[in-house]
Amino acid sequence: MKRYPRSFLQLVTIGHLLVLVPLLVAGGYVLFTLDKLNNSYQAAVRHAASSSRLSGELTEDMVHMERALRRYQVLRDIDSFHDYQASRLAWQHNNALFARLPSLGEPLAKEFRAQTDAEEQAFSTLKRDSDFAGMFATLETVRARQESSLDLSRIQLERDEQAFRDESDALRTRLLVAATLAVSVALCCLWVIRRLLASLIGNFEKVVLRLGKGELQEPISLEGPGDLRWLGRWLEWLRRRLASLEESRTQVLRHVSHELKTPLAAMHEGASLLDERVAGPLTDEQARIVGILQTNSRRLQDLIEGLLRLQQTEHESERLNHERLAFDQLIEEVLETYRLSANEREIRIECVLLPTEIIAGRQALAKVIHNLLSNAVKYSPDGGRVRIALHHDAEQAILEVVNEGPEIGETEIERIFDPFYRGAHARGKPGIGLGLAIAREFVLAHRGTLEVLPMQGGAHFRVTLPMRAPYLRQPPLQDRPT
Repeated sequence: MKRYPRSFLQLVTIGHLLVLVPLLVAGGYVLFTLDKLNNSYQAAVRHAASSSRLSGELTEDMVHMERALRRYQVLRDIDSFHDYQASRLAWQHNNALFARLPSLGEPLAKEFRAQTDAEEQAFSTLKRDSDFAGMFATLETVRARQESSLDLSRIQLERDEQAFRDESDALRTRLLVAATLAVSVALCCLWVIRRLLASLIGNFEKVVLRLGKGELQEPISLEGPGDLRWLGRWLEWLRRRLASLEESRTQVLRHVSHELKTPLAAMHEGASLLDERVAGPLTDEQARIVGILQTNSRRLQDLIEGLLRLQQTEHESERLNHERLAFDQLIEEVLETYRLSANEREIRIECVLLPTEIIAGRQALAKVIHNLLSNAVKYSPDGGRVRIALHHDAEQAILEVVNEGPEIGETEIERIFDPFYRGAHARGKPGIGLGLAIAREFVLAHRGTLEVLPMQGGAHFRVTLPMRAPYLRQPPLQDRPT
């Protein structure tokens, strides 16, 4: 058995969390990467600014050193010597700072330290031997080496800048991939959760529809969270209750059929014996009374059988076995049973039947056609005409049956489908007024309509049925899960 959360709400909450987790992970990765990129960008900006500032200061310090040294060489004053020392200290400090820049690399850092050492040695010689020529030569060499080193540092910074741009492009690609992957995983989780929810709700819907259709044989068991399983147990209780009630109704019908028909048959048999003068001769008045007993007992028997048949019709209409069938061929099959009686009375039957496939209950639909054609032939005058037409569109099939019998009045139209109702035009015709009621019951079971259209000099019945199998006596459910 699959493991589910304890409640449907927990299942939905877990589904939302599963959808959010990849998005949150992707968001965290984006924030971490952007923070790292921002730190790298700030460090690169600081290094570039420091390199530019120190490059300018090193060049100026070198110029100041040369000027102060030349002035000291000419004037031999202590202030010029102090200026040189101050410029020299500033140059050494800036040189040391430049050598410590992380972006330069160890070779350039050694070069800057070597320049400082060269100047230091020359300055020691100057103080000891007053060798101005050697000092100027050293400064010239150091300046050339410094310019070369600064050029190399600028090239290194440009390389770092290009590497940063490349890293930014690669990072953009990684972020797009991460975002796409996160959205894909989230959509997959959403699809799985929707399929799971649709499956659970679909199973519940199937169970409810089975109960609505009266299919009570199979036990009900719902899988899913605890509250859904709890609901399944209540539906199983409801199924057992409905099955018990259905069994009780069947027993009542069976008992009514036996208990009413048996004494009624005895009464009818007794009246027949009296009519046959078994108990002795009858006066004319007694014979008339016996005839009334026979007629009304027979009618009462027909009414009881009709009532049982009507209840059986309601029972059958709840258990339609839908199948794909040819509507036009079914009409032809039913029509064959009425051609002989129609020919005897010279009634013409005109058919215009378009090929029509419909999903419906064969037995129920055949009874609808039987009742309509029976009434059409029964109430048509000798030598009259019965027209049958079948056509359809994309959604529904339409059957029309027209006869030239008595006209149905407006007051009769409202009651003609009531059980046991017989209009003024039905006098002298056999029947108890159940045919149209039974036909309408089966049409409604198919979610269709049976109506009488106003017509002068005849009756026009129209049956409209959906082409596809509807839900039995249940409005179509909206907003179903996929």
